Amino acid sequence: MAKREGLNGMTVSMIVFAALWLGSTVFLIILYTGQDALVQENAKLQAHTDRCISAAEERSIAQAKLAQENGPTIVGIIEGDRAQTAQLASGEPTDNVAAVKAKHDQLLGGIKGDGFVPQADGFEDFSYHEALNRVYDAFKAERELRKTAEGAANDLKMQVASMLESQEKLKADFEKQTKDATSQLAQAESDRAAYRAERDKSVEKIERDFDDRRKQNDIDLTNERNQRQALGTRVNDLQKRIATQNNRLGGLLPGPEKLATARQADGKILTAVPGDDVVYINLGQKDGLVLGLQFAVYSVATGIPEDGKGKAVIEVVSTAGTSAECRVVSVAPNSVVLQGDLIANPIYDPSRPMTYVVIGDFDLNRDGAMDREGAAALEALITNWGGKVEHELTAMTDFVVVGAAPKRPRPTKEGDASARPDPNDPVQKAWDQYNQTVDKAKTLSIPIMTQEVFLNFLGYSGRVARK
Repeated sequence: MAKREGLNGMTVSMIVFAALWLGSTVFLIILYTGQDALVQENAKLQAHTDRCISAAEERSIAQAKLAQENGPTIVGIIEGDRAQTAQLASGEPTDNVAAVKAKHDQLLGGIKGDGFVPQADGFEDFSYHEALNRVYDAFKAERELRKTAEGAANDLKMQVASMLESQEKLKADFEKQTKDATSQLAQAESDRAAYRAERDKSVEKIERDFDDRRKQNDIDLTNERNQRQALGTRVNDLQKRIATQNNRLGGLLPGPEKLATARQADGKILTAVPGDDVVYINLGQKDGLVLGLQFAVYSVATGIPEDGKGKAVIEVVSTAGTSAECRVVSVAPNSVVLQGDLIANPIYDPSRPMTYVVIGDFDLNRDGAMDREGAAALEALITNWGGKVEHELTAMTDFVVVGAAPKRPRPTKEGDASARPDPNDPVQKAWDQYNQTVDKAKTLSIPIMTQEVFLNFLGYSGRVARK
């Protein structure tokens, strides 16, 4: 029994050994078979690794790991390089390629849209290094331009400083000249004021002298006016007798000197400075002067000519008691108004208004055609200056102003009683009145003045204003 149990134990051990051997053999076979597959897989992995990293790079990483515990991995190195590249490209280390490309396209679109940069499409192919290089080149060019501009600015600044210095000198010279001119002007004003004061004193003295003379002569003047009135009555009687005698003798009696009354001076120039446009005369408010009254000026050496043409015309602008200030209206060529020159106006008379008869047609504007209101304009001029206008000629008429004869009526056939002139015909009536007035003036020896002579005596060389 014991022997059988021993065999069984051995058998079991042998069986177990055999089983183990068989299992090890199978395991080795399986292991050998799997080792070949691992070698092939390892070769594949090595090929993939060679494509991802070189042996030198792997040694560099290994050395880095030896030098630094927990050194970077390949992925970490790649991610770090990508972050640095993104930081350089867009300024954001977290940007990926798409974000960097989007920012690049956005910036390029803005450059193109602004239109400031010509040929902006060329920026699409620029690398970061090239763009930075271009920027640096542009900076150097701008720096050179700025240095050139600063040099030009310094030159300009020096020129401006030089010009300012010149201007200051010119300003100082101008101020000095202005000061000198102001001083000279003040001196001239002072001299002028002194001259005017002296002149005013002289005028005042002359006025006082004339006032004294006027007062002294008032009684004589009153007596003379009374005598003149008496003589006027006697002259009237004599004129009537002369008219009667002329009618009897056919108008052969000699008359008085031509325009003797008009050729009598009304006054004279008291003060006159050659070249000055203001003079003073010896007539004033007491003589009935009115503002705007004009006088013709005549030389005392030649007197007043028959045509009444003077060498100058003056106009009253202000009056005092016995003198008046007058403005020189016009002066004939090569003539000058002097102290002592005679003045005359046939309309003006200090003792009584002068009487006029105006007859005929007048061309006052000198256009070659008779003015419809020519006679009325002359009559208005006479009345405005203190004269009187009558439409009927009498022995007391002082002057007759004669224009052109009116239109002559058609002549009548001789022997035809039915063709006799009609006295009510306006043309015939105007013709008869004109001729009768002229004839009567000649008979009564009343001075007759034409339009030109009358205007000469008044100092009018231009047109007469219409009323």
